[in-house]
Amino acid sequence: MRLRKWLSALLAAAILAGMFLFPPASAAGNSAFTDIADAGQANAAETLRLLGVVNGTGTGAFNPSGTLTRGEFCKMVVEIMGRGAEEPAQRSRTIFTDVGPRHWARGYINLASSITVGGGGSSGDGESQSAGTRLIMGVGDGTFRPDRPITMGEAVTILMRVLGYQDGDVATGTVWYEGYMGLAAQAGLDKGLTVSGGANLTRGQAAILFYNLLFTSSKGGDEPYLTTRGCSITEPSVLLDVTSAAAGTTNGKVFTAAGTYQSGRVGMDETLGGTLAKLVLDKDKKVLAILPEEGYTYKAFTVMGSPQANAIPTVDGDTVAVTLDTQVYRSDSADAETYEQVWTSLRTGTAMVACYDAAGQLQHLYRTAASTSGENGRVMVVKNKPTGTGNAFYPITDGKTPTIYKNGIPADTSDIRQYDVGTYDPNSNTLFISDLKLCGLYEDAYPNAQTPSTITMMGAKFQVLPSAMADLATFKVGSRMTLLLTATGEVAGAVSTDVAKSNAVGVAQVTSKDDVSITLLDGLITLKGGTTYSDTAAEKLNGYLVTVSSSSRGILNLSRTYYKGSVAPLDLEQERLGTKKLSPGARFFEQVGNGTLVEIKRSDITVPLVMADQISYVGYDWANRVDKVVLNDVTGDRYQYGEIYYRPAGPQEIKNPDGTVTQEYQNGEIRVRNGSGDVTYTVGRVEDAKSGKMGGIAGSLSKIEDNYLMAGFMVVQSVKGIRRSQFDLDTMTLTTNEMVLPISSQVQCYNKTTGQWYSVSEGNYLDNLKLALAFCDDITVYYDRSPDQGGKVRIVEVK
Repeated sequence: MRLRKWLSALLAAAILAGMFLFPPASAAGNSAFTDIADAGQANAAETLRLLGVVNGTGTGAFNPSGTLTRGEFCKMVVEIMGRGAEEPAQRSRTIFTDVGPRHWARGYINLASSITVGGGGSSGDGESQSAGTRLIMGVGDGTFRPDRPITMGEAVTILMRVLGYQDGDVATGTVWYEGYMGLAAQAGLDKGLTVSGGANLTRGQAAILFYNLLFTSSKGGDEPYLTTRGCSITEPSVLLDVTSAAAGTTNGKVFTAAGTYQSGRVGMDETLGGTLAKLVLDKDKKVLAILPEEGYTYKAFTVMGSPQANAIPTVDGDTVAVTLDTQVYRSDSADAETYEQVWTSLRTGTAMVACYDAAGQLQHLYRTAASTSGENGRVMVVKNKPTGTGNAFYPITDGKTPTIYKNGIPADTSDIRQYDVGTYDPNSNTLFISDLKLCGLYEDAYPNAQTPSTITMMGAKFQVLPSAMADLATFKVGSRMTLLLTATGEVAGAVSTDVAKSNAVGVAQVTSKDDVSITLLDGLITLKGGTTYSDTAAEKLNGYLVTVSSSSRGILNLSRTYYKGSVAPLDLEQERLGTKKLSPGARFFEQVGNGTLVEIKRSDITVPLVMADQISYVGYDWANRVDKVVLNDVTGDRYQYGEIYYRPAGPQEIKNPDGTVTQEYQNGEIRVRNGSGDVTYTVGRVEDAKSGKMGGIAGSLSKIEDNYLMAGFMVVQSVKGIRRSQFDLDTMTLTTNEMVLPISSQVQCYNKTTGQWYSVSEGNYLDNLKLALAFCDDITVYYDRSPDQGGKVRIVEVK
């Protein structure tokens, strides 16, 4: 039975268009032959070239529309059978009167006509040892007519005999080749061709026919014919990267999750990255062809915005549903990671491919390595001041008018500024612009400062794109400079610190003055080093927003952003913060005190007006619009809600080994227990906190004696006698006699009868709520604030 082959040129076209595709059957790519437009013929001709079956016209052309002579077909048959070395010995014989000593194909024709199928085979001198069907015969009058075009019927008949079929295996028909044509159709030898038996065969059609032969089983066998040539087919594996060999060389490679293979293929299709495929290998284990697995579909997409734990937003306004355990492959690593490990590093402009099985289930994700995104010349820096009327990035956009996003929001050419970095995605005709700049000491370069692939600044390694090479050549290791970064954090250029200033702001994580890391709000870049502060002063920065730069190796210059808060409220209905407009792509963050900073959705903020004293940082974009806002304890979502245990600070009785009792001052302790477990923090005294009551606590990043401090305590209010009919789980609201309360997406559920919390695992909060409501119809709910203050139902208690 013939193996199905998928035409990956169609796969590539669909991936380029960013659409779902049911991939057809064959391996893809261009060819060393420059004149083949049809992708299937190009793939077939390239595979046959690598096997030594064809070599074109000798000028780099294949002439696919030209006819193929009977003599040329004999040569191809001999080579596909691996018997080309026997041809010289056949040149001295005369079998056909019109194939004389001067005919170039004499040896091939003589050899082919001496091979028999079935019986005892050939003795090598043209005499059959026993009855069989001769592979190739003349026209019946002692001639062969080597320069006459070969017909489809003749070609199919010969190749079916190569597979071991004899005249006795086929039914007779009105035309002598009709039986072989029918047998070939059953075997799949003629797949992709619609040529009648009496029509002349073109060179391109012959390439398809011979390519099909490789994947067709010989008579009575299960293995494809290519195995007779020492070739093999690998098990399916994810393609990670392919690099084509240059014409006349064998230095191409195919990198898969199962290993790396050499290849002499020219023009391999690089868009095959992420495809689950088998490889066809020659006897030396070099790649001849790529066979994508049947039944899988692929969608290419570009990340737009901030991915979530279960969904990735795309540039076309869609989302890709994903789970935390989804495998994610990169073009530069054979080891897959889980989405849980990588999703926080995916940024706007990241190109990915999703692979789905026949049932539409996501199988894996694929992304190119960060270092490859700008190597195709699609990244540039605007060095001159733009006029504001034209596309300053036209050199990389192929003269097209692209869709433009700057810092993740829609923009136009008037938004382009000097030293902006543009990354053009030709697949979606989208231009991603970043104005992220980082100022610091040039600490190191790898492998050298003349042609670095990575550089180090503030303890972070940055991939260097070709567009940055000339800029970096003007700086020495140990000097200060400002890096111009892409949206995905690659170095696209560098300028003097006098020319462009840093706009990097991040959250400080301080272990000691010698161990500080800063996670930037833009690009999710983490900087590491020490500070010149004392341990006490450094630890006071822990968890807060800081600006960062460096002027000494290993030392971070930090400054808390006290002065960048707000003196005006944030009006979400009017889309303004004081006199400033709110950017349509504004990002919102929240923390309690100096607790963990978390990016939140705008929809998480349920109040229309946020007071100025609840805003700890405001950032502005190139148009002086508000594009980043850090809130302090606005939504209530940063607390962990449950049953409270509380012991205030103060003297505690300590029983000594000798039986005496002394008093010793101890710090206070507060703990919350819920379906996620227990969390404990150190406190002094907390007003309104009582053991056995429900409440909420938020943690700080500050420590005392290796224990984290509490950053905030939330008092909750209860409403008793609630019925399950008052819950609307479609809108996630609760209607009481006095108000309508939103239900938190992380609501905790407690069964007072059993004394057990409904266990939280993998975000099953809604499932727990349904189970709790099904238990009884006498319910108590706890909420943190009134609805007009952003309050939500935090705890549901059933009994």
